[in-house]
Amino acid sequence: MRHPQKKPLAYKTLISSAILLTTTALPLLAQSTDEAFDLGEIVLRNQEDATGPVGTDKNPPTVTGSKIPVNVNEVPQSVSVLGREDIERFNASRVSETLRYTAGVTSDVFGNDTDYDWLRIRGFQADQTGIYLDNAQNLAFAFGSFYIDPYTLERIEIIRGPSSALYGGSNPGGLVNYVSKRPGDRVRELTFGINDAPAAWVEFDYGDALGNGSAYRVTGRIEGGDKYDDLNEGLRGTFAPSFKFETQGGTEITLLANIHRAEEKHNGSTFLPYFGTVKSTSEFGRIDLGSNFSDPDWDKYARRQASVSAIVERGFENGFTFTGIARLGVAEIDERYWFPSGYGALGANEPVDEDGTLNIFAFEHDTLVRTAQTDLRYYGTVQTGAVTHDLLLGIDARYYRHDEVQLFGSGSNSVENPSDPGAPELLFPLQDAETAQRQIGFYFQDQLRWGDGWIGTLNIRHDSVSTKRKGTNSFDREDDETSYRLALAREFDNGFTPYLSYSTFFTPLIDSPANGITEPETGDQIEAGFKWAPLDGNFALSAAAFRINRENVVSGAFGSQRQLGEVEVTGFEVEGEYDFANGLRLMGAATFLDAEITKDRQEDLEGNTPTLIPSRELSLLASYDFSGDFSGLTVGAGVRHRGESFADNTNDNKVDSSTIYDVFASYEIREGLNANLAVTNIADDRYVTACQDIRTCSYGSGREVSFSITSNW
Repeated sequence: MRHPQKKPLAYKTLISSAILLTTTALPLLAQSTDEAFDLGEIVLRNQEDATGPVGTDKNPPTVTGSKIPVNVNEVPQSVSVLGREDIERFNASRVSETLRYTAGVTSDVFGNDTDYDWLRIRGFQADQTGIYLDNAQNLAFAFGSFYIDPYTLERIEIIRGPSSALYGGSNPGGLVNYVSKRPGDRVRELTFGINDAPAAWVEFDYGDALGNGSAYRVTGRIEGGDKYDDLNEGLRGTFAPSFKFETQGGTEITLLANIHRAEEKHNGSTFLPYFGTVKSTSEFGRIDLGSNFSDPDWDKYARRQASVSAIVERGFENGFTFTGIARLGVAEIDERYWFPSGYGALGANEPVDEDGTLNIFAFEHDTLVRTAQTDLRYYGTVQTGAVTHDLLLGIDARYYRHDEVQLFGSGSNSVENPSDPGAPELLFPLQDAETAQRQIGFYFQDQLRWGDGWIGTLNIRHDSVSTKRKGTNSFDREDDETSYRLALAREFDNGFTPYLSYSTFFTPLIDSPANGITEPETGDQIEAGFKWAPLDGNFALSAAAFRINRENVVSGAFGSQRQLGEVEVTGFEVEGEYDFANGLRLMGAATFLDAEITKDRQEDLEGNTPTLIPSRELSLLASYDFSGDFSGLTVGAGVRHRGESFADNTNDNKVDSSTIYDVFASYEIREGLNANLAVTNIADDRYVTACQDIRTCSYGSGREVSFSITSNW
């Protein structure tokens, strides 16, 4: 199906540029001396601490939202940092499962889709332009994405709000930065797990220091068996080796690889009609949770991907540090499945007969993604009189090539009497195109510190983006944008840090003027908040109020789209945790969003709320560590509530709110041997996470029981 392609010249060009920039910068930077300019007092920061285990630190160091190591309270935006405990609590096998108790994040947007992490932050889709791996963008377009298994991650960090001033074209609601496990200290871990789908998995993490600054680590996970929806089964595996060494000149180099392979079926309960899921019908009631109307012999989901990254860090005698990352990646996704689109032959919104005859579409795509990117940073501290400047200069460049063929077919199935629809007769390609995007950005940051805890942050960045498509709806477009962030904060001795920030963003859209796309989305945000984490304290609390304006939003039906839309989201978030020091620990989060279409080519939609955006999300998680005779036992429970949302932009149909309860328990059998039990949606409630439109609604996960046992030695 795909046309043979030669390896693009941009690969060689981009990597050669990265090597040239690196080799040019190092000797020049090394020549910098105190004779050239007065650096004053130098403050050195530990990069490893900002990417290593989080532990119990209530104000951990991070590089997300700053690109240099700072504590969370010094980032002038709302930030969450999840460590391994948060990832492992419910035996999560997808990143979206780990974010269910995080403020500002809407996870499982399209239900229990095991193939992809559907995420929204502050109401805006984050899974295409808002996913980063080790602070470098994992850009996705259409079905061309990279899947990251959470077992390979040390941290998952979220920065909320526009971040183009540091990261370039990205999601206005915020970013999720995956921080890879890295080599260093000795680690020996082996886990066996099962769930009631049924499926089983094995995880391993093995590494050690080798001396002289060298270390290795090998991490992997293999899972196989059934999924929780009908007809769905398969095998997937991830392998992530890494190696770190130090040159004689003192440059530290870390090599990271991530290889993922999956041979499975496609999830069936992701795209279902509103009437029959949210609303019961008089004909058959509701569609069963886990229903799959595809064909087990034709349905297929296959992913083959690999990436390799090199992270370089070098400190200089002048107190400055050079660090950079370069990554090559390739992903091939072959997928085909049947999915419902309304009822009857014409796809009506409501059932047309007692059997619940469904109009179904067959969809097949063959997608190949190739990426190359680099991000080079030079930072350090300069003293000018009474003001300290943490300076950052950077350049990043990215090449993203997307080659896809999409095919469609049509047929029918039945809710009451489902059958195997067989292999379809696929029509001419809906899409057959090769799209390439090249981006280069230059950025500067100055974080000023003066007086009694005052912190000012200034960011400016300019990006040039070139997007070109050959094939269906071909085009060639150049975009140039400058982004800013201005912020003021005050750090008090008691750990309380209020802040006020203003930031702008842009998102270069990978689509054709023939589809109504002529320029990037743009907009801005104003945010006021605070972070409170006393040094060595037993609690942390943060809150933020914000307003995001998004312009050049694409509106209208496919084939007659225009960039006439504008959306405004006003919201409030709060997130905190409290350790009672007697074994009891509480964590809570709340998000309130008021989203409004402020401009649209359909004027009657103005003032309405877009779909997929719940009015509120609340969560509370409690755990208790026993002592005495039950020492080693921890039990916990959580409740998560999602408020109402709309199933259409006309706001005629609502998606009901839902409240889900989860429980977990862990027990240290002996030193180095731990068992973990998790039950999510313990009441097995049937609920809909969201509807994109009246024909595209998604069931949330039913009750899932999992058990794992882990050995560390």
